[in-house]
Amino acid sequence: MNKKLLLISGVLLTLSIITIIIFNNIDNKENNIISNVEKDTEVINSNMITMMYETESGTGIYEETKDTTWPESGYIFNENLSGCENGGELEYNSINKTVNLLSNKSDNCYVYFDKYDGVWIDTVNVTNVTGSSVTLDISATSENGSITTYYYSLNDSEEYQETTTNPITINDLNKLTEYKISIYAIDSTNARSNIYEVIVNTTDESGPIIESIVASNVTYNSIEITVNTTSDVGIKRYYYSTDGGENYILSDKNSYVFSSLNDKTTYTFYIYVVDNDRKESEEFVFSATTLNNPSLSNYIIELYNSENEGVNGVYFHDGLGQYGEYEAGDNSYRFAGTNVNNYVCFGTDEVTCPNSNKYRIIGLFEDKVKLIKATSYGDYAWDTGNNWYWSLSTLNNNVLNNTYLSSFSDKYQSQILESIWYSSQHGYSNSSVKETYDLEVVNYDRSNFAKIGLMYIHDYFYAASPNYWSVDLRNYDNVNNNWMFSGIREWTIETSSMLGNSATISETGLYMGLTNNSYLYAVRPTFYISGEIMYDGGSGTESDLIRLEI
Repeated sequence: MNKKLLLISGVLLTLSIITIIIFNNIDNKENNIISNVEKDTEVINSNMITMMYETESGTGIYEETKDTTWPESGYIFNENLSGCENGGELEYNSINKTVNLLSNKSDNCYVYFDKYDGVWIDTVNVTNVTGSSVTLDISATSENGSITTYYYSLNDSEEYQETTTNPITINDLNKLTEYKISIYAIDSTNARSNIYEVIVNTTDESGPIIESIVASNVTYNSIEITVNTTSDVGIKRYYYSTDGGENYILSDKNSYVFSSLNDKTTYTFYIYVVDNDRKESEEFVFSATTLNNPSLSNYIIELYNSENEGVNGVYFHDGLGQYGEYEAGDNSYRFAGTNVNNYVCFGTDEVTCPNSNKYRIIGLFEDKVKLIKATSYGDYAWDTGNNWYWSLSTLNNNVLNNTYLSSFSDKYQSQILESIWYSSQHGYSNSSVKETYDLEVVNYDRSNFAKIGLMYIHDYFYAASPNYWSVDLRNYDNVNNNWMFSGIREWTIETSSMLGNSATISETGLYMGLTNNSYLYAVRPTFYISGEIMYDGGSGTESDLIRLEI
């Protein structure tokens, strides 16, 4: 009997010792014992814990583990699934690596851990809550790469929205509504984080929201952006920036054209709006890329404005426009008027264009662009004898298509097109510019092919303001509105029916005169280049010449 009592006493002593050991391990950071935060006398036994590990990240499939310690890394406590059979709630202390039982009763508990591969979301900060939107600022970490993508869903929806932006602004929410938002992240190694959940309650106040930005009319140097918004009270102001939000352009329009941009360049625009209640929207970041530079032909065509013809000094001569019967009718695009921006640099690769390489664009003729030297090349005789055919003249053969042409490098000589040049023997002084055009180009006497020529008489007079195109050349009085006027007497390509005489533009610029071929007058070489040569910048002023990609 005494032995039996002794045995029972020994067992009780052993259990007491075990109890004390288990109880004392509550504060040990290395234990896997559930601690009772109520601190009552009932000790929680580790045999009452079933620990469940997720098999693969994001699968939601769990298996029981026989581990005797809490996981050090690679797993995150899932408080939604973890719990006890008798209703006890569990709380994981990630610092002490212990699970606390929020109860004072013994219980069988299941502890679930989600698997993660070195990626986790630490916190999600909720800001800018309105009646229709919320912003989530996510703090996420990746041990093996960088966070690339975020996914979120509303109210346990299995359909997640993908975004690469952080913070995330979620729009189109309902007023005074509670939303459960689930978020997870993916890093550059394609590892997935835990799912982080937040509860958000929208307010009764809705600020303005930028729904989308659309880029249109994108060219090599401009982008038009249009802002689409929603607002309960209407939008008062739009703010646009291309320097990261350092400076904004204020507008009351939802469209804005950014000009003077570089070609083949991606620009990032920062836009926000203010509504009529002075509430600001979230800043919207949007990127768009300018196109490659246009061809020189397209550049000239883009300058032409059919609704406001001549606004950029370019007129389309199809014979059907505002100046119909007085136009050349050859479908050319010609510069006309005063101070037109048609300066172009040709024949040099120098950054600063030398004066000797400055030309001006007469116009676009089919797929060729006609240039004339901006200043005189020198004073020469049209012909040293009595020849009256341009194709045989010494100015054509010896000066322009020999000495002058050879002054260009091989690269630039190859860019000058061999073209047809017409010559006629007519009287011009009592003709309008259209009649002169027909005499020179339609009813010509002779033609020849060469690279370099001179301006036609009609080239000069079509460079005048169009209200003078109907005036007889003998009554012409428009040098102040003619960009081609040079202030010196200069030769044209035309001869006359009078032996040994050819046509000049007078130093006053008011008339065309017939002059002895042997006299020395100014020469401005004229030639064609391909319209397919690429435009490479410049506004066309004398200080900011058009540059070409050659």
